[in-house]
Amino acid sequence: MAKKKKNQTVYKPPKNSNKGFILIIGGIFVLAAVLLFVISNQEEGTNEQSANNDVEVNYEGQPSIGEEDAPVKIVEFADFKCPACAQFEAEVYPQIKADFIDTGKAELFMVNKPFLAPDSKIAASVGEAVYAQDEKAFWKYYDVVFKNQGSEQEAWATEEFLIGLIEKNIKGIDTEQLKKDLEANKFEDEIETDIKMSNQVQSTPTIIINGKMIENPFDYENSIKPAIEEALENNE
Repeated sequence: MAKKKKNQTVYKPPKNSNKGFILIIGGIFVLAAVLLFVISNQEEGTNEQSANNDVEVNYEGQPSIGEEDAPVKIVEFADFKCPACAQFEAEVYPQIKADFIDTGKAELFMVNKPFLAPDSKIAASVGEAVYAQDEKAFWKYYDVVFKNQGSEQEAWATEEFLIGLIEKNIKGIDTEQLKKDLEANKFEDEIETDIKMSNQVQSTPTIIINGKMIENPFDYENSIKPAIEEALENNE
């Protein structure tokens, strides 16, 4: 008599188990690819930002100090209410002026970036009004406003305060004409031109030397001075 075969239990995986496993593995690979893509793009963006420091500047109509034919063009994007700009004016600007502007090697321009408060734009407009009457007097205005700068949190840059500074410190400016010009918004186009140009930079003061942005505007010896000297060498 033939022996009956014992019943053998054979394990059969559920029909959908392989599919679920494949989906999980595929999801892991997709997630990894996305993370690598994001990290790569972040690194690329950082590298591009640090490598591409070119800034387009239209020098025409901007207040400047120094020889027009100077080989090095320096641009300061500034806000008259900016405490860091006042620090630059007190500590760095005098060194640039003594070493490169007064020696005919560089010309310095200022472009308004009035972004800190509404009265930033007032200070910029008064500066444009002074410049319209006397180009050289603008730099006296530049000095006196930063030296008498109020708190960033206070709306100190009023027409009355700024005109008072001009009357006390800058000779030859017709303040009555200046008031009329301001009332008529005569320099609105100039301010808007500056704002559009200054949108290329994120903060004040930002210093541009022959179109190249300087990383540290407060490090004269290791940042600004070497950049000016390099620009001079490139123009020889």
